[in-house]
Amino acid sequence: AAFGLYFPRKEYLENVYIDQPAGTPLLRIHALRDSHGEVAHFHLCQNLIVSRARSHENNWFQIREKTGLLYLSKSLDREDFNVLSVGNWMPLSKVMLYVFLSSHPFQEKECDSATRTTVFLSLINATAPACSSLTARQLCFTEMDLSFHIKENKPAGTFHQLQLPSVHHLCQNLSISYKLLAAEGMPFRYNENTTGVSVTQRLDREERERYELIAKCTVREGFREMQVEVPFLVNVLDEDDSPPFLPNGTDTADAVVEFSRKEGTVLATLTVYDADTTPIYPLESSRKKYTGTIVTDDPWITETFRVEHIFDEIHFSPNGSQVRGTQHEYKLVLNKSISVTEHRYFQLDVLVNDTEFNGPERSVMLHFNVSILPVSIQFPNMTYQFAVNRNAERFAQIGRICIENCMKFRGVNITYKLLSPSVSCYPVSILQGREDKWGSLYVNDSSVLRRPECKEIQYTIQATDKQSRKHSKTLLTIVLEGTLLKKEEDCPESCAVSKHHAECEECGGLGVLTGSCQWRQGSGKGITTNYSTCTPSIKTCPDGTCDVIESRDPAVCPQDCTSGNIIGGHGKGIGNLGIKSGHGICYCFPRKNCYCEKDDIKEQLCDDVCKTVIAGAVLLSFIISVLLSSYFIHRYHKNSPKPPIASAEMTFRRPAQSYPISYSSSNVRRPSLDSMENQVSVDTFKIPEDPKWEFPRKNLVLGKTLGEGEFGKVVKATAFRLKGRAGYTTVAVKMLKENASQSELRDLLSEFNLLKQVNHPHVIKLYGACSQDGPLYLIVEYAKYGSLRSFLRESRKVGPSYVGSDGNRNSSYLDNPDERALTMGDLISFAWQISRGMQYLAEMKLVHRDLAARNVLVAEGRKMKISDFGLSRDVYEEDSYVKRSKGRIPVKWMAIESLFDHIYTTQSDVWSFGVLLWEIVTLGGNPYPGIAPERLFNLLKTGYRMERPENCSEEMYNLMLRCWKQEPDKRPTFAEISKELEKMMVKSRDYLDLAASTPSDSLLYDDGLSEEETPLVDCNNAPLPRTLPSTWIENKLYGMSYPNWPEESPVPLTRFDGTNSVFSRYANDSVYANWMVSHSAAKFMDKFDS
Repeated sequence: AAFGLYFPRKEYLENVYIDQPAGTPLLRIHALRDSHGEVAHFHLCQNLIVSRARSHENNWFQIREKTGLLYLSKSLDREDFNVLSVGNWMPLSKVMLYVFLSSHPFQEKECDSATRTTVFLSLINATAPACSSLTARQLCFTEMDLSFHIKENKPAGTFHQLQLPSVHHLCQNLSISYKLLAAEGMPFRYNENTTGVSVTQRLDREERERYELIAKCTVREGFREMQVEVPFLVNVLDEDDSPPFLPNGTDTADAVVEFSRKEGTVLATLTVYDADTTPIYPLESSRKKYTGTIVTDDPWITETFRVEHIFDEIHFSPNGSQVRGTQHEYKLVLNKSISVTEHRYFQLDVLVNDTEFNGPERSVMLHFNVSILPVSIQFPNMTYQFAVNRNAERFAQIGRICIENCMKFRGVNITYKLLSPSVSCYPVSILQGREDKWGSLYVNDSSVLRRPECKEIQYTIQATDKQSRKHSKTLLTIVLEGTLLKKEEDCPESCAVSKHHAECEECGGLGVLTGSCQWRQGSGKGITTNYSTCTPSIKTCPDGTCDVIESRDPAVCPQDCTSGNIIGGHGKGIGNLGIKSGHGICYCFPRKNCYCEKDDIKEQLCDDVCKTVIAGAVLLSFIISVLLSSYFIHRYHKNSPKPPIASAEMTFRRPAQSYPISYSSSNVRRPSLDSMENQVSVDTFKIPEDPKWEFPRKNLVLGKTLGEGEFGKVVKATAFRLKGRAGYTTVAVKMLKENASQSELRDLLSEFNLLKQVNHPHVIKLYGACSQDGPLYLIVEYAKYGSLRSFLRESRKVGPSYVGSDGNRNSSYLDNPDERALTMGDLISFAWQISRGMQYLAEMKLVHRDLAARNVLVAEGRKMKISDFGLSRDVYEEDSYVKRSKGRIPVKWMAIESLFDHIYTTQSDVWSFGVLLWEIVTLGGNPYPGIAPERLFNLLKTGYRMERPENCSEEMYNLMLRCWKQEPDKRPTFAEISKELEKMMVKSRDYLDLAASTPSDSLLYDDGLSEEETPLVDCNNAPLPRTLPSTWIENKLYGMSYPNWPEESPVPLTRFDGTNSVFSRYANDSVYANWMVSHSAAKFMDKFDS
């Protein structure tokens, strides 16, 4: 079918400047023919479109009807610009014109029906720039991509002119030439005289669907020459020129009707291919393009069967090259349910027709060999027998009755019935759910079970097919066994009321099988389907389904059937009924509420013999330790000619100074710090001097405050002759306020001791401390750009896009690399640096517990430094922490096990790192935007996770989701995260450019300290750098490599809270005493202290 003339390009773009003279050419529009002999006529019919709701009469632009040249018919002055801008709430930037196309001279009434394309004109409120100030890209090409659509099987013709008429008119002193770079044999030609690009022959989409060329432009002005290349893409549009065909010639399929006899059952499927594409929308019209009709004269077949048609896009190679096509599937489906007695064999034919293809091969015939087999209604060749305990209660489930192959049935409606015995004993009945294929036996009268004359009862069971009325019978024997037990008094009606193991098994309730309830012990790990609960039968309750017997009375199994409120961590069951998953122990009050909460009573894990063995082993270990310690101390003193030098492990040369500090019992205290070798008293806090780290207070000049909190602050300072350096060094100093308590001082001292043992380029460095003759000052590395969160938010102001390409660098890039716009490579680099720092902390067996962009600092050269200016947290990030009595909890960064079970591990830090990745990609965005922290508890347990941010790659988002896995052991380690980020950096061209231009950082490990002064880690003895890609990336970024930290760190960790290695060690223990401990836990810690 002929479609007429058409535009090979959907949109055009050109700039228009103030005071350009009338007659200035703007751009040339081309059209391609549908058949030979057609002549294109161009016309502007409508007004200028200024905005969606406003248009203006076109007084400035005209188009030549036969050539398609759009030009200025009137100069656009500032007054015209103001007229067009009236009514706009923001400055006018673009107007829009429609260019219409016809094969004969235009008449105004044809505008609505003619083919059209859109021209966007960027109105610039300035005069045209000087040609010498334009780049090669601006002189050669517009901002719009060179992308074209050419229909297959249409005549050849010119479809684009590379030369820009506006530039050629303005810059006649420049020499601008073009070339079209294409592979040999491509059906395109470039005319150097007209700069026009033509298609030289009819295209066939089934041979090739897309052509990728390159347009190259050379600009010369005197001895100056510039070149630029851009992609030139041609897409071939499809028309229906291919007939349907069968894959592998398969046109027959077998369709057997046996157990599945329900309406909607798919019996068989046959496939038809078409090399043409089929648009998905509109769906109905696309389906009508291909029809599938049952060919038969039998009305029973047309009533009983139907053909369903679905289609999808596929890639295949009908002529040796891969192209897109369409796969049509025709499914033979039951249009109604078939009786179990129906028995037939026949062939059903389906005619498939391509309605848009003209030719004898437009149709194919499909054949279905249909076999309808009868189904027998009969019980297995057996007699059912069940034993029932005499202490069973009403609604106790005994078992199930099912005919042969009943579980395979679809669309066969079988009902079960018990034919009552002639005797008076009748304790059992049968029930069947609406969708059940079986009958459920249960106790309907528990008083009969207690009658001694009732011992063995026989029933007759009858199964009947509702549609055919065919039935079958078998025998059922109920044997009563067991001794009657005395019922406990004051027992609840429902087992689900019991909260504890002991009280559960003391009582019975509705549905119990043996007279007492059963306790199901859960796993105790977070919100799980295996929660602890008291049940009448572990086999049937809870099982996630409210069955027909449980639904008879809400007291039988509310764990499966409750529709009331559930308080505590949980997940709802099917149909919003019951408790699918719960936290800890779940118990229910029938017809009221259910509760899921943590079990405070721990089961006894060790008996008296076990305790005796453990006590003996501990005593023996203690004796051996004392003997060994005495021996080595004796050897040490014997061989030492002089007393030992003070070290970072709390030895000191002179008596410790002390100063008074007020103490408030309302502050939460950390139990782990009360064992500090009796150095802490109630009224004073003695701080021992460590000569290796002590810095003269007189050499420290405090400056402006960097951050301030309730109990402490961080200030910028200058240190004179720090570690032997000449002159002054800029540092940050962490200190307490006057209102701080002993608890905060202990926390700061703990952080001091931890920082002494940490040395990594991506963890904030400790330079020293002022601990004597005054308040405690910690002197740490100064980070020029503050927190990463603030840095990312400020970076939004630097450039138009943080994922900008290399071609759009800021002009100040070479002068100050830290002030250029961020690229995606930069963001991946930030994440990688942080992951390396966290990998080091994990290898040191340290858990951070509050990893977030606010606790990462940015030093000069955009170096990431993991830190925790915890004393100023409550000032910086008000919405990041939820107040819990006297503590503040960073809910939006916490792992799900930390929120519900207060478990903090390296894998919970991985969860926080995932949130930190989200902050980095969103340039400091607030996680879970619009969601109050209090709501996250319920959202996270239901599986909710943040959506992928804009400009975030699928690879990066998948890494975030892996960090947010509910099970901690399924999250990646920091070592694995570092490797993944390394791969992303290698793929990022922006990152490679950054790495190549980043100066080598000679202070990465050597901060000016001598080898003897370097605390704890000797970099000269570090192992050799790793092989590619890690070492290559590190060298690119820093000009050197990290040491390969071993699995077991050689750095000793001195602890004040115990020497046992099983104790958790937190990198930021010093600040969590007041902000991370809940009020309920605080009382326990106070008892633990004392």
